[in-house]
Amino acid sequence: MRNLLLLVILVVAGFVLVGMYVAPTQPSLRTWYLQNACVHLDKVSPQICAPMREAEGTQRT
Repeated sequence: MRNLLLLVILVVAGFVLVGMYVAPTQPSLRTWYLQNACVHLDKVSPQICAPMREAEGTQRT
């Protein structure tokens, strides 16, 4: 059970890190994150999607 919990935590952390560091440089991945993931990630912290928005040239209002 502990291993499963650790795996879930690592997957979530990887998802967030990809969104912050990889997605801004990849147009198709950046578009997917902005349309689907940022809606939920903004509830945690608006800074997670900030690099993608800067790369896209849009700001959250």
